Amino acid sequence: LIGIVACTIALAYSTMMLTGTSLQEAQDLGFFWEEKEVVMSPQAYNDYPMHLWSQGVFKKISWDAFRNGVPDVIAMGLIYLIRCSLQAAALKRNLANYLRNKEAADTAVSDGQPSIMADKSRKEDEQPKRKPKDVLQVLMWFANTQFVSAIVGGFAVIPSIGLSNTFVKIGAESRAPQLVSCLLVLGCYLSNFRLISFVPKCTFSSLLVMASIDLLVNWFIKSFRKTGSEWFVIPVIVLSGQMFGVLQSVALGVAMSTLVFVKSFYQAGTVKFISNGLMLRSTIERQSEDNVWLDRNGDMIQTLVLQNYLFFGNATSVLKYISSMFDDIEVAKGSLLPPKPKYLVLDMSIVSGVDISAVDCFADVTSLCKTQGCKLIISGSSKMVRHALIAGNVKPASHPHLSFVEDLEAALGMAEDGLLKFVAHNEERIRKNHLRGAHLRRISQMDGEEIDIGLRLALKQIDEQHNLSFATYLQGLAAYTTAMDLEAGEQLDLPRGLYFVESGMIKAEADTSASLTRGRQKIFATPVLGRSTDSIGQLTARSATIGRGQAALKNAPGMMSQFSHTFRLARVGPGFVIGCISEFTGQEIPGTFICMTESRVHYLPFETIEELEMSKPVLIMHLYKLLAHLGARRQELTIGQLSTLRSIMSSSAPSKPISRKALAHLSENYQP
Repeated sequence: LIGIVACTIALAYSTMMLTGTSLQEAQDLGFFWEEKEVVMSPQAYNDYPMHLWSQGVFKKISWDAFRNGVPDVIAMGLIYLIRCSLQAAALKRNLANYLRNKEAADTAVSDGQPSIMADKSRKEDEQPKRKPKDVLQVLMWFANTQFVSAIVGGFAVIPSIGLSNTFVKIGAESRAPQLVSCLLVLGCYLSNFRLISFVPKCTFSSLLVMASIDLLVNWFIKSFRKTGSEWFVIPVIVLSGQMFGVLQSVALGVAMSTLVFVKSFYQAGTVKFISNGLMLRSTIERQSEDNVWLDRNGDMIQTLVLQNYLFFGNATSVLKYISSMFDDIEVAKGSLLPPKPKYLVLDMSIVSGVDISAVDCFADVTSLCKTQGCKLIISGSSKMVRHALIAGNVKPASHPHLSFVEDLEAALGMAEDGLLKFVAHNEERIRKNHLRGAHLRRISQMDGEEIDIGLRLALKQIDEQHNLSFATYLQGLAAYTTAMDLEAGEQLDLPRGLYFVESGMIKAEADTSASLTRGRQKIFATPVLGRSTDSIGQLTARSATIGRGQAALKNAPGMMSQFSHTFRLARVGPGFVIGCISEFTGQEIPGTFICMTESRVHYLPFETIEELEMSKPVLIMHLYKLLAHLGARRQELTIGQLSTLRSIMSSSAPSKPISRKALAHLSENYQP
């Protein structure tokens, strides 16, 4: 930088020598400042004091000029207020870029390649190491210099010039140029600024021109390559500043930037995933008859996975799409029109927040579902989102057909249970089968059979559900099993062994401590965001609180169960065997089993199985083959559910969901 200034001065004096122009003539022509323009006399200094503690300084202020400059001051203050919020991040970014360049230079040195950055890096390595300054400390230094300059009546350094990329590229950020600049300013001050009269004006104006070129390159050319459609905000601000003023142009720029952000945010999509009960099912294990029925009628469950922040615009589009689910449409004969949903699941696990207008839209959704006889289930909503919905009267106390559940899995399970109970009437079928089994047992006893035929009925149903043929080979187990008749609501006490379900319906539940993922707890074993608006930058990955929480989990593994909620594993019925996993792992049967209807099971103790391994190995071999087959079926179901969950997270947001009417028209040319 010093070289550029010196060359400019030398070039100016060389031109004067070639043209025979004296310094006085150049000053008269305006190429140099005259001494009276740069040197202030003592009388002028007393007449025009600049610092605030001078006597009578307020009398010499032109208040009209002050008022005219207030809008520009407010505009610049707003600009620097926005800039300061980004300054720390920018300094950290520059530090990261510097470290990467230094690493690249070190690599070049090791490879023997010449590099300017490598020479600079080598010189810095030879110097003693300095502790890096904190970003906040650097900003405070900068703010203090600005404040002191304003108090003494000086002019603060304009950041767009002092931090110009061009100056950085030519090395102005190093110590030597800054120290020489301070000495030059000191020399000018001691000479009462007479030295300025010997410096051509083009020396200073050229720096401004260089800075302006640098700003144009960065803000017009490079920004267009990086931002694309957002670039047009910059020329609009410049033109409006010339036409209406700085403050108005800044306000216009902020408004346009906000609109661009809202447009981009809206294009991100409100709906992450759209599905129904035919494509998306819960992981609850069910009877084959129930699974077949859901495979044919699962489209009465509609699922929307929402995302991002919900406001009036995107919430209205959700309301419009949900309304299309209940449209009464006249279609051509033979068209496959999707049925009206009986259950609507709205998952809000990745919704960051809602505004009051969006809450009104969801209140309309609730009323629409009520009039159409559809149950609305909202899953995964955060505490802030749920409070906003409840404040807008979207709450189960006012709408019995509305439910809040913990997650999407629980919502799907609730919807499937409702369809099976109120539409398929499966519980009535199960009760009839239970009574039919009791009738068959009474007939067999009247015929003189000593062994209970209930196990044979259970094995037969296993073969029918899984398309197997093990019932004939496993009938010998009837002499070693014990029949257990259970009442509705009774909880099973399950010693280790196998339980063959003959009739009834039993739900299996487990708490989250039975899994390796422990998410919902009141122990701070990981950093916790208190509100959805909190930033992860405010968290600390390692702290004493987190350490105590992790130590508590390590020392008392069972304490998680008191903080966790239960989730349903299965709804077991005829054709199920309880205890398969326990048989192979050697552990106790996990979870809790509660009868939903009158049920009957046949218990085969684990000790008896060990004895039969020696006395009847062929019988036990067939039993193990059956258990291995059932375990493989469960694994296939788990893999299918994992692929479904992956499709939810990796799917792109649809730009326009297909309505019920459009699906009907598509089905006209579809031949199943």
